[in-house]
Formats: sequence, structure tokens, C-alpha cells
Amino acid sequence: MAEQASFIGSVQHTPDTIQRLYKTEYYTYDTLHILSRFLFGGALIAAALILELPRPVQILLLLAGCWLIISKDFPAAVRADQVLDNRKAALPLHICSFFEDRVELSGEGSMKLAYPKFQRLIEDEQYLYLFLGRQSVCMVEKDGVEGGSPEELKAFVARLTGLSWQRNRSLLTMNLADLRQALRDRRAR
Repeated sequence: MAEQASFIGSVQHTPDTIQRLYKTEYYTYDTLHILSRFLFGGALIAAALILELPRPVQILLLLAGCWLIISKDFPAAVRADQVLDNRKAALPLHICSFFEDRVELSGEGSMKLAYPKFQRLIEDEQYLYLFLGRQSVCMVEKDGVEGGSPEELKAFVARLTGLSWQRNRSLLTMNLADLRQALRDRRAR
């Protein structure tokens, strides 16, 4: 008799889910890049307002600074668009089966993963993201969880990974622990 999974989660990828996935990865692993874009944009705006420069140069500096600040996830959107443009086949349905000792992934291929291999657990209002690393993630739609509620799945995964679930932080809610983690991520590359 085949072993039954404790929970099953899935996501049918669409262009929207691919965009969300890449943005979540970017916010999770590129905090320093986001912060540096913000600071550089602020420096350009300050230079435009403070320095005695010709009006066209001031306008260009203001525009560039504003664009850097408001387009903080632009690199993630570009990468997602490239993936979608390069994709020849239909977008896959990925299924994650959660057992007591492993997670089994199936979709375009299949693999078995031990819980200690997961690095980060991130959630937003619609999805759960179990990151194995920068470009490897299990994405699960909260509404499609079988075997229990999304909260029960989160507790199950947190217990087996030893990690806690987080939401991506904005620059306004960033703290020293987030900055330390961003520095560790930068060194790990």
C-alpha cells in the first residue's frame, strides 16, 4: 500500500504566478540590492535639488532618482518576463506532497526533498513559498491545500524544517536582523 501524504499543495502556473514568484524571490534574497537602488535614487534626487546644475540635468537626475525609488522590483519583473518569453511549452502544474520525512515535487519532473534542505518559508495573502535557495522554490496556493487548512500546513512545515514563516518586509519595516540576513545572502553568492 502506498504511503499517503499528510498534505498536498499545488499551483497551476500562469504569467501572474511567475511574476509573483520572481518578485517574492527578489524581495527575499536581494534586500541589499533594493536598499542600494533606493539610496542611489535618493542621492540623485538630492543632487538635483541641491547642486547648481543646468535645468535639463536637474530634470534628468530627478526622473532617474524617482524611477529608481518607485521601480524597486523592476529587475524581478524583467527576469520573469524573460522566463515567460523563453518558455515554449505551456506553464506547468506543480504539485507538492508533504510527508513526515520529505516533500515530493512533481510537475515537469519529480524530486524528493528532505525538510532540512529548505532555507526560508515565505507567505503572502495567496501563496506559500518554501525556498531551497535563490532559484529553487516550492510554491503552493493556499486555497488549494488538501489534507487540512493552510495554517495546519504551515505549522507542519515549520515543525519539520525548524524555520518560521515570514512575510517579505518593506524598506520601512526593515530591521537590523533583516540587514544581517541580507549581508549573509550577499556573501553566500
